[in-house]
Amino acid sequence: MIYIISDIHGQYRRYQKMLEKIGFSDEDRLYVLGDVIDRGPESFEILFDLMERENVELFLGNHEHMMLTYLEGSDRVSWFFDANGGRITWEKFMELDEETKNKVLDYLYDTTVMKNLDINGHRYILSHTSALIDHEDMYTKDYKDDLMEIQGIVWNQYPFDIDSLSYYDKTGEEITLISGHIITRRLHDSDDVFIKDFKNGYTWMDIDCGCAMGDDLGQLACIAINDDGEIEETYYVE
Repeated sequence: MIYIISDIHGQYRRYQKMLEKIGFSDEDRLYVLGDVIDRGPESFEILFDLMERENVELFLGNHEHMMLTYLEGSDRVSWFFDANGGRITWEKFMELDEETKNKVLDYLYDTTVMKNLDINGHRYILSHTSALIDHEDMYTKDYKDDLMEIQGIVWNQYPFDIDSLSYYDKTGEEITLISGHIITRRLHDSDDVFIKDFKNGYTWMDIDCGCAMGDDLGQLACIAINDDGEIEETYYVE
């Protein structure tokens, strides 16, 4: 089974509870669509767990992007904006020994930016937030020398923004973009997954259900895709 989650934002309890709820095993595959860190108190507990799992693929979110660009010096401002919640992550990062710091950075530079999944005639595009149609898979390591080149991709900015889905010609192939970044209650006044069907045959699923807001607010969502390529179930953890 393939599982997809996004925007855990340091909420380690919810993350662990979700793994238990779906019965995640070594036979499964988990895609985490970025924003593991910041806002919540336990970013590194989640990161360290992901780093130990060979069947997990982490994507670059805008919060991981802010962390990397802060540490390399290309953006020394955004990560520390109060709304972004990066200071608590930075403080805990600075407490790590040098070897662990380097392992964390190597892992973050080894993340995925965008991925195509073709399963039994079903096509999915996975990213933190951008619509990149007919594009090969993208990886952070390929932009290590200029991370600002992909800033717009992890922030949902033109020309990569989700609204660009509507500009593409109608296709006979059904394509679903699965992403996070935008808290779903901003889109449909609910903490459930948001789904929008475009007239040209594309579908967008936003699975950022507000986990960043912490206990008693929002929830963590997980999409399950079976071996036939069909979305079998959506799980939630409050």
